[in-house]
Amino acid sequence: MYKKVFNLMVLMISVLTVNLLTTFITGKIIHNKIELNPYKFTAIAMVALVFILVPSYRYMSSKIEVMVAKLLLSGSNSLGKAIGLIFSFALVFGILFLIYLYHWFNINVFDFVNTSEIK
Repeated sequence: MYKKVFNLMVLMISVLTVNLLTTFITGKIIHNKIELNPYKFTAIAMVALVFILVPSYRYMSSKIEVMVAKLLLSGSNSLGKAIGLIFSFALVFGILFLIYLYHWFNINVFDFVNTSEIK
């Protein structure tokens, strides 16, 4: 049971992290619009994204899976098998949550906390 939960947690964090990184790469390519017809630019950008994202996804996916597995295992080793796994997963998932929240909605939780204390 532990192995299945561990593999699921590694998969979840890896997918979220790789998605975040590829979205960042995609955003950098798309926002560098050059003076072209929108149809030509879209076609060129789509081809460029495929040639950039496929190799980078393959490379990042395996590296991130290994990194996440090591991180979750270190949490398991230091705090106990189940508690450490849950704690390290919650920590990484929470950090990813804050990054996605800022990326998708431009909400910085730390600014919100600081401004609410001032009032």
